[in-house]
Amino acid sequence: MGRVSRKIEQIKFAWYCYHRGNDSRFVKNVKNAEVDFSQVSLEKFGDKPGESMIYFIDMKESHSGFFADHNRLLSLLYFADIYGLRPVVQYSSGYCYAEKHPVNGTENPFEYYFKQPGGISLEEMKEYKCVLLGRKENGNAVIPIKGGTGGYARNEQYIDEMARITAKYICLNDKIDRQFKQEIGQLLDGKNTLAVHVRGTDFKQNFNGHPVQVRTEEYLKAAQKVFEEGAYERIFLATDDSEALNLFKSQFQESLVYYEDVVRSDGNDTVMHSEIQRQNHHYLLGVEVLRDMYTLAACNGLVAGLSQVSFAARIQKKSSGDNYKDLVVIDKGINSHRNKNCP
Repeated sequence: MGRVSRKIEQIKFAWYCYHRGNDSRFVKNVKNAEVDFSQVSLEKFGDKPGESMIYFIDMKESHSGFFADHNRLLSLLYFADIYGLRPVVQYSSGYCYAEKHPVNGTENPFEYYFKQPGGISLEEMKEYKCVLLGRKENGNAVIPIKGGTGGYARNEQYIDEMARITAKYICLNDKIDRQFKQEIGQLLDGKNTLAVHVRGTDFKQNFNGHPVQVRTEEYLKAAQKVFEEGAYERIFLATDDSEALNLFKSQFQESLVYYEDVVRSDGNDTVMHSEIQRQNHHYLLGVEVLRDMYTLAACNGLVAGLSQVSFAARIQKKSSGDNYKDLVVIDKGINSHRNKNCP
C-alpha cells in the first residue's frame, strides 16, 4: 500500500470515527485498542483441534529496514512466549525484501531466511479451527523491560530477554545456515577480530526519532583505539556506506576484512530502496544485512552506534551464551525535532 492509499484509509477511518463520537462504548474500545497490548482476535481456519493455542504473527508491510522489522518480530515472539502461545510468522508481499516469485521454495518472505519458530507451517496452521491473530500492539509487552517506548530505547534487561527469545525461536533455515557458516568461517578464519558497524546513508539525514548521526571519523577513532588496545588481528567492517568502507580501507589496509558482494551507497538514501539489475535483488539485500549481523555477532569485540543492526548483533551474541570482550556503543542521543520525520 502506497503513502497516498494509506492517507486515504486514514481519512476514511477518521470520518468513520467522527460519526460515532457520541457512542461512549465505541470511543472506549478505540482508545483501549491503542494501549491494551494483550488484545487479539480468534480466527477459525479449519476444523482441526490444537493441543496448544496457535498465535499468527502476520507482519504487514512497514517500509522499515530488515532489522527494524526483525526486532519488532522479537517483541511479538516475546508476547507469544509469556502467554504460552505457539507462533507462526508471515511477512507480507509488501515486505521490502520480498520478491514477486518464490525464493528458497517459499512465497513467505520470513521463510526465505528462517524456519518457522513454532514448528508449524502456514499451510498446517490453516487446518486449525482456533488461531489467535496477533496485532502490532502485542509487541508493547516488552515496554516494561526495554526502558522506554521509543524505537531505539534499549537496556541490558531487554537485550538479555530478546537473547532468550532468539535462542528459543529464531533459527536460520538450512540453506542460509550452511551459507553463513561457510562465508563467515572463510572471512574471519578463526582470527581475533574486532567488528565495527557503521550506519551511514539515510542516517545522515538525522530523521526525527532516529539516533543523532555518528560521523565516520568518530567510528574510525573509536575502532583504532579498541583495535590497538585489544591486540586484535583483524577488523571486520559492516556498513551500508561506500565512504566509510574507503576510509577504513585506507586506515587498516590488510587488517580489514569485509564482504565484497554487498550493495552500498555513497549518498543519503538507504540501500533498501536501491534497484539494480541482479536476480532476486531484494532477497539478496536481506541476505547481505543478515549475514553482516551474524558476522558482527561472531567477532570478539564490537564498535557500533545505536542501530537496529547493532542491537540485533548484541542480542544474537548473547543468545549463543557469549559476550563481547570489548563493547563500545557510540550514543549521541536521539533526534527530537520537527524538521524531518521518518519516511
